[in-house]
Amino acid sequence: MAGKEPKRRADATTFAHGSAFKGILQFANGLKILGTYEGEIKGGEYLEIGAQAKINAHIDAAYVVVYGHVTGNIVAAEKVELKQGATLVGNIRTPKLEIDDGVIFEGQCEMQQQKAS
Repeated sequence: MAGKEPKRRADATTFAHGSAFKGILQFANGLKILGTYEGEIKGGEYLEIGAQAKINAHIDAAYVVVYGHVTGNIVAAEKVELKQGATLVGNIRTPKLEIDDGVIFEGQCEMQQQKAS
């Protein structure tokens, strides 16, 4: 997907506000988390952390967008977006990073070139 951002999937699986999960989560297609999650998240595509979400996990996905609160490291093969109001306490490893005004980010960032397909 060089040079092209994945579509935010309207048909993504959604963990609704008020839901709470713990463990190792693996997904192949788009995923939105609006509740709470603790553990590890691995996915091959788009992951969105909603504004009210509270995540305590290591995240490894292709494209990660954070609106809520994440404690843990994020590894993204394509891009990480930290949107206004987001909080991230952890490290980031990704080739592309976008941070809006009003984001709280405590950690380190390692920018690496995107792997050729």
